Amino acid sequence: YGKIKHMLYLFIVLTIMWFTFMTYLSHEDGEKTSRTSLRFARHLYFLGDDIEEIDGYLRKIAHIVVFAVFTVLYCITVRIAGLPLWTMSVVYVFTIVDEATKPLIKGRRFSWYDVILNVAGATIGMLVAMVI
Repeated sequence: YGKIKHMLYLFIVLTIMWFTFMTYLSHEDGEKTSRTSLRFARHLYFLGDDIEEIDGYLRKIAHIVVFAVFTVLYCITVRIAGLPLWTMSVVYVFTIVDEATKPLIKGRRFSWYDVILNVAGATIGMLVAMVI
């Protein structure tokens, strides 16, 4: 029982840390996120000449990866805690809430396309969590 309790605490902390990290990234102002992603895209010049196109792909992939990792951590936490499976639906609620708060941030806007990317990441995370 003690080992399970320690694992639960570990995953609660990891889940909260990741949630905080992803919420921070998601709620930076538009100008700062553009600068950051363009800077990162420039390091991937070997993928092609069009840095703007690489930047666009990075932004799309970021939605998927961030939500996939969050979902895996959250699902493991729920499983260890012995909570009902329906509690995992919280992740899907957050995929919309995350995007719905964007208009409150300078230079950001709501996008159904981004919600779809968030849901795709959450679904991938659920599938991964089911396998591990």
